[in-house]
Amino acid sequence: MPQGRGSFIWTFYVTLVVSLGTTALSNALECYACSYLDGYSDMRCLNNASALKPINCTKKYCLTVRQEAIHNASKVISFARDCQDKPLVLNGVRTDASFRFYFRSCQQNLCNGHNGRVYNSSGSGAGLNHNAIIPGKSGCSSALSLSCLMLLLLLLFMCSSCN
Repeated sequence: MPQGRGSFIWTFYVTLVVSLGTTALSNALECYACSYLDGYSDMRCLNNASALKPINCTKKYCLTVRQEAIHNASKVISFARDCQDKPLVLNGVRTDASFRFYFRSCQQNLCNGHNGRVYNSSGSGAGLNHNAIIPGKSGCSSALSLSCLMLLLLLLFMCSSCN
């Protein structure tokens, strides 16, 4: 480890890198990610997202896409949970002659744990809250301010011990 003034600069840069890295990680979005196709025996993706391990998503949206048969709405043909920067459809329902597709996107941790039919950005996974999307993801400025404050306090402490 460097000594004297070099030690101070080295410690400063290490602290800066750790602080900024921690801030970047705290800004990541947690989403469920899985897929289901009609006939799969494992139905956790479709019916029990909370049993799945969430992913650390660096994109803007958690999403679900649900495909149902038109003539038998209880029959789910396919279902997906994922995270993306630009979902094909933010929120909406598209229908053709055979299928109905539900597209749902949200921007809160674990907000894609619902059944795919309803809007839900509560993060509860229960599908009971119906919220609209607010475009863009916040910069998490409170975490950045806290990191900067901690860095400033560390610098003050280190400078006071230099004399």
